[in-house]
Formats: sequence, C-alpha cells, structure tokens
Amino acid sequence: MLDLSTGVAPEPQPSWLAAQLAELAPEIGHYPDPDGEPARSALAEALGVPLESLLVAGGAQAFVEVLFQALDWKSLALREPGYGEVRRCAERVGIELRSCTGGNPWPQADARWVTDPDGFTGERIADRGESRGVLDESYAPFDERCGGVRPGWIRVGSLTKCFSIPGLRLGYAIAPVADIERIRRWLPPWPTSALALHLLPRLLPEWSQRDARMAAQRSRLRELLHSHGWETRPGEASFVLARPTRGLPDFAAHRILVRSFEEWPELGDWVRIGIPPEAGWPRLEAALCP
Repeated sequence: MLDLSTGVAPEPQPSWLAAQLAELAPEIGHYPDPDGEPARSALAEALGVPLESLLVAGGAQAFVEVLFQALDWKSLALREPGYGEVRRCAERVGIELRSCTGGNPWPQADARWVTDPDGFTGERIADRGESRGVLDESYAPFDERCGGVRPGWIRVGSLTKCFSIPGLRLGYAIAPVADIERIRRWLPPWPTSALALHLLPRLLPEWSQRDARMAAQRSRLRELLHSHGWETRPGEASFVLARPTRGLPDFAAHRILVRSFEEWPELGDWVRIGIPPEAGWPRLEAALCP
C-alpha cells in the first residue's frame, strides 16, 4: 500500500538512523529524564527560546490531550474543517466550541485554535488575531518555528513528520513560563521514551535541508497533478489539496491511500495527496492517467 494520506514527509529516515538507534539501545534500560533531556535543551537552543518556556512530550497530541484541563478555558474558537482530536479533547472537558468557516471572522471566545499551515489545505492562516490560544505549527518549516515565546499563546508542534519517524513520538510546547508550569502538572512523569529524547539532538541539524527538499517535491507533485488536469490549492505542508476535473481516479485499484473528506461536505470532491517517496511516483502517475 502506498499511503499518501498522512502528511508524513516522503523522504526516508536519515541513512544513519539505524546505526544511531543501535548505539542508543542501552538508553532503553533506563527511565527517561523527567525534564526531557537532552532533547529539551537541544530544541530550546535550536528554536531560540528559553529552556523554561519549552516542554517536550510524546508528540503534539500529548499536549492536545491536556491543554484544556491545564488552562481552564471555557470557550474555544476554531476553524472548520479542523482536526477532530482538538474537538474531542475540548468537548471531553465541557468547553463550548464556536466554529468559523471560510473567510468569516473569528467568533468571540476565551481562546483560539490556529493550525498554520492548515492541516487540511496546507494554506497559511493570515488572520490569527490578537487574542490568546494555541498555535499548532506541526506542518511549519523549521525556520518559521523560531518565533520565540508569544504572550498569550501556546505553540505546539510535531517533531517526527519531517524525519518520517512518527512512531518515535516527539512533540513540543512553547509558552510563557506560567503556562508551561500549568501544562507540566497535567503531563505524565515521563515525557516520552529515553531513546527518542537522546535521538532528537542528532536529528535537528538536518531539519532545514529536509524542509527545502520537501518544498521542491511539493512543487513536483503540483506540476504532476496540473499535467493531468487537476486543480490544486496553494499550500506549504507536506501534501497538496487537489481535485480532478474528470472524476476521481480509482486509487484503490493502484493500492494508493489518499485523504478524502466525506465528513466535511464543504470540501466536496477535494482530496489531500501526500508527497510520494521516489519509488511511488510512477504508481501515482499511473493512477492519475485516464
């Protein structure tokens, strides 16, 4: 199966990864550092934020699960379509959700949830507003994550999509110190595996170069879709939102998974197509041919 539905970067894991995992194998004989070291210090330095304003955990999802309890918001504004886990976690603790669609203004609420680039379209969110909330930057390139601590905002991000290692579960939160301490109290005592914490500092130097290669592959995918008569939306994530002009191809016949949006009628016949690995390009093109 060629899975182009997830948004995980198409580039394979770093060539040195297997050797590094073997070298780090003794770390799994120890509990992880409760402060997330050495990953936390390496990431704070790379992103240019104070150590006390950053936490690491088992993926961005680990923070989604506890943010609403920790921050005690009563209402949340979010754009639709949106990430279903945000809605689930907010509803679980009784937060009132106030949705906005398209270019409509943000509704009034205690906080906003902004995913930039958008996790469905890959488009940039021009209007974040001046209020407070959560900025989910899981699809943002490395250089755009070096924005420092933003008063009133919790920045969360994934560290595994770009390196094609989502199974290792690494994410971060950046926020003012008072908010960091409130969030920390809701997290489990071990942030993530010892193996992941020791691997992250070795991954960081390659982040920007992988971003650049992903941008080039995204352009290649857009050109391929255009050559077969598809319409695409602008975006800067590791996928392209597109729709055909002659009906959707039978991707299943080619054992290809793409992300469709039956639960969001406003997206109609748009599908999200991830960037294929090099060996997957011929199969994708075969599926696109009439």
